[in-house]
Amino acid sequence: MATILCYGDSLTWGSIPNGGRYPKHLRWPSMLNDLLGHRHEVINFGLPGRTTLWNDPFLEGRNGLAYLQAALETFGSVDILILMLGTNDLKRHFNVGAYEASKGIEKLIERSRMPNSHGFPSPTLVVVAPPNILSPMGSLAANFDGAIEKSQHFHQHYQDMAIHNNCLFLNSAGILQPSEVDGVHLDSSANEQLARALFDLIKPNISS
Repeated sequence: MATILCYGDSLTWGSIPNGGRYPKHLRWPSMLNDLLGHRHEVINFGLPGRTTLWNDPFLEGRNGLAYLQAALETFGSVDILILMLGTNDLKRHFNVGAYEASKGIEKLIERSRMPNSHGFPSPTLVVVAPPNILSPMGSLAANFDGAIEKSQHFHQHYQDMAIHNNCLFLNSAGILQPSEVDGVHLDSSANEQLARALFDLIKPNISS
């Protein structure tokens, strides 16, 4: 049995565009578990607002780096760690871009590979470049002011960083886009597309 930990933000948690949360079966980690079969365990550890390593002055506890080691120990041993973060790094009050987000992901990779007191082996790493942001709507418009152009560079910087750190890589923008309802979050179809792409990517690394 393999344990797959999905460490992400609202796109992993299952936010419905413009509010609410999808039922469990419509969230991509659950869909991935269905595809892999329930001999394996896919854990959804998404949290809305989570960043790679920035402390958000308006949302407590969203620093992804600060909580990763605890997550790996809580759910360990983890065989595959899927990192899909960076969208929230582009909020205007952080004043950073896709390059800085990719460096945040690199810090998460380093943290996941640090020795632990339980003797858990380091997980196989999967880096997912977040989708390109469309035109943010409603309450998201001010938060993501300037983020559309910045998000176009996720693919390049995340791929370079993933290759440099010997990680599996998926460019989500190549297979899906956010819902036009709010320009940031995924509709149910995009959740399914992401689950299928990740299944194809990680299946060779999992024993049947």
